Amino acid sequence: MLLRDIISIANARALTPDFSTDAEVQCGFASDLMSDVLRFDLSQGLLVSGLANPQVVRTAEMADVVAILMVRGKVPPPETIELAAQLGIPMFATENIMFETCGKLYTAGLAAARRR
Repeated sequence: MLLRDIISIANARALTPDFSTDAEVQCGFASDLMSDVLRFDLSQGLLVSGLANPQVVRTAEMADVVAILMVRGKVPPPETIELAAQLGIPMFATENIMFETCGKLYTAGLAAARRR
């Protein structure tokens, strides 16, 4: 699934500037616990989270994700958004809750991440 499709499905808005919506996203995973994220293969995946601090970006970098989608209307502080931009990790936000966001993406065909 292309990143532009995810943005549309989730009704998300960009938080970081200058990114390509042509990126291919292979899978998705949702969690507010970053230790759980590292237990799954998120390479070329989407991280869905409500954790709005730099830890989400650092974890995304380690997991080699394509993008981060913030849920529940959360907007990280400017330094977190700036870190994502510096690392080239697009960050988006949606007003939808995590359950609804994941349901829409899964129904549209985004696969679930697999355990390592």
